[in-house]
Amino acid sequence: MPLESWRLLDIGAIDPLETQTIYDMIAQGITEGESENTLIICWPAKPLVSLGYFQEIEADIDTKFCRENGIFFTRRVIGGGGVYLDDGQMFYQLIGRTDSPTTPKKIDDYYQKFLQAPVQAYRNLGVQAEFKPVNDLIVNGKKISGNGAGDVGDARILTGNLIFDFNFDMMVKVLKVPDEKFRDKISQSLRERMTTVLLETGSMPDRTEVKEDLVRLYEETLDIDLIRGNLTAWERERMAQLRPKYQSDEWLHWRRGGRLTDAKTVRISATTIVGTANHKAPGGLIRATVERVDGKINEVIISGDFFMLPNEAIGQLERKIVGAHVEGHEIINRIKNAYTELSIESPGVTPEDIETVIRLAIGKD
Repeated sequence: MPLESWRLLDIGAIDPLETQTIYDMIAQGITEGESENTLIICWPAKPLVSLGYFQEIEADIDTKFCRENGIFFTRRVIGGGGVYLDDGQMFYQLIGRTDSPTTPKKIDDYYQKFLQAPVQAYRNLGVQAEFKPVNDLIVNGKKISGNGAGDVGDARILTGNLIFDFNFDMMVKVLKVPDEKFRDKISQSLRERMTTVLLETGSMPDRTEVKEDLVRLYEETLDIDLIRGNLTAWERERMAQLRPKYQSDEWLHWRRGGRLTDAKTVRISATTIVGTANHKAPGGLIRATVERVDGKINEVIISGDFFMLPNEAIGQLERKIVGAHVEGHEIINRIKNAYTELSIESPGVTPEDIETVIRLAIGKD
């Protein structure tokens, strides 16, 4: 007998904004007792750019290009990097209670379990996909699916995609880059490190058949019954309420950092240094902008395309680092203590990675 019954929302093509608000809304609904565990199958009717929760939009997305070309962009409620999305992909979005018997507590175990179905769906298409921690599906070393998870209230969300075809040129154009030479380098790297069903098999699959296969595989791998359903009146109303938020400057720019500038490392005075640095960890890019005053961390902003649970821990972590002496081990000790106190999980990103980027940002005297 299956562990649970989940709702299946087989929605198909929907408004770009709704592809991002719908799973946030259902997570809120689960927390408030208005929604049930749900699998959504959908894709955007028009292209969009989705920015990761911890990213800085000015540093990562070319918003001017997006506006000039009518490409909608927003920030999502879970981490990861900025990505171009269109109907060449099919999204699977799973939202379930964090205390559900289907849901492993550790995020690494969760990814491994909840990505079994997409892996097998690819294999059934003749694409020999495999799961690669932290959260990628790969074929012969090339990425063929982007996935991310995060907790909202009492719910855990997984979003991912089956990539039938991909517009590499558009992906490169929507990213913020320092110059065109660097853009060309990114384009080459994308094509070398990413693939699609079309590239692997030479043909496009039947979307309906793939969808039905994926639903069946999720029933098997999660040991659940999926029962077709529809959005409730409460859910439709909450989605409508979320629309203004996801288009607001407050939501798009919430990682903007107060007085801190986007300098590399600049000495403001004899006692004050402000700097920005990047560090690539296995779990993603980490960016730190730091103000150091009289040998202490006076202000710090941590952003990037990594994942961190719980989402709100990023601000609390920053506040716990403020006041740390630069000399000695106080920075790493505060970061480690915060991880323990806040039960932080950041797959592929360690406290040592965060200390590294902070020290890179401060630079040397």
